[in-house]
Amino acid sequence: MSEEYFKILVVDDSQAMRMLLKDLINRNEITPLVYEAATGREALEKHLEVKPDMVLMDLRMPGIDGLDVIRIMHKIDYSTKIIVITSSTSKTDTQDAIKFGACDIIHKPFSQNEIALKIVKHLRDKIRGDYIRQKNVLARVKNSRPSQAQRI
Repeated sequence: MSEEYFKILVVDDSQAMRMLLKDLINRNEITPLVYEAATGREALEKHLEVKPDMVLMDLRMPGIDGLDVIRIMHKIDYSTKIIVITSSTSKTDTQDAIKFGACDIIHKPFSQNEIALKIVKHLRDKIRGDYIRQKNVLARVKNSRPSQAQRI
């Protein structure tokens, strides 16, 4: 029996921040599958490649910024949980991040315990949401009446 792990993508232009977040995830044994990206473009490529369950996203990056990346990722897969980790104090940035699909905002400087707890909380929410979506699909299939062509 193979174990399944959550996949988390850490997106930040600061290598030190990416390492800090990866170390926090590993130390708390949340998942061994942690990927990283230093730019918005790289984040989008990794998102398509590994299909992460969660993304930890900085807003301010060179090139494609975090808000655009969130908007695009959410259109590709709305079930991906995106937590913004930012030093931005702009209320507009945080409102836009939520509007575009982020599930939470954490402001720098942050408590490592706070991040670990929020990661686990949102991964649990993802499991519940995936289960409910699957249950709804099964109920629709079960309750649908076959057409004349399907009965043959």
